[in-house]
Amino acid sequence: MAAKAVLFTFLCICLILSSSLLASCDADNSISTRYPCQFIFRTIYHPGSSIETALKGAGTYTMISAKKVNGAWNIYSTLNDGKNHTETIVLSTAKENYANYSHLGAGNDLKDATKNGFILGTTNFNGYVAWDRQCLNCILQYGGTNYPLEWTGNRQSVICNKCKRVYSLENGTITSGGQGKEDKMLMQYRVTYTGIGSVLTVGN
Repeated sequence: MAAKAVLFTFLCICLILSSSLLASCDADNSISTRYPCQFIFRTIYHPGSSIETALKGAGTYTMISAKKVNGAWNIYSTLNDGKNHTETIVLSTAKENYANYSHLGAGNDLKDATKNGFILGTTNFNGYVAWDRQCLNCILQYGGTNYPLEWTGNRQSVICNKCKRVYSLENGTITSGGQGKEDKMLMQYRVTYTGIGSVLTVGN
């Protein structure tokens, strides 16, 4: 009986470890590496920013992009609060400007940097997420990387004005305007954040 109990315990442990490894692999597989994304933001230097707001409550998201102005990186952040206000966060310290914000995903609109970057926020059931702001389906169909997604409906989704596909920010899937089995969901990036005052990173 004792031997059977030990064997049963051993099998249970193996099953748990296997499930954990599979979950880890699934998480890694969901991260897009098609376009480089490297973003770091020290929230301790910018308390109360809209970026911090997007990481406080479920259903809150912000569109993030960057541009170098007069030698300093400017981070642009537009919340899905319906106000259509873009906050400009100037990275004024040497430590912050040491980083390079040229690679924030697929977008490369040289005229309007706010159309580039990614969407960061807090889902209802899956924690923090970051989605590329470009429509991958249009990139694949038409070429180029200038198909920025915009808030739509209750701003829990985004729409591509080119193809009219609507994507859920909860899980990145198409909820309207899909055109077939070959449709792609939003490109996802890895988010690391441990709370107010910590360092936020987004990337692949």
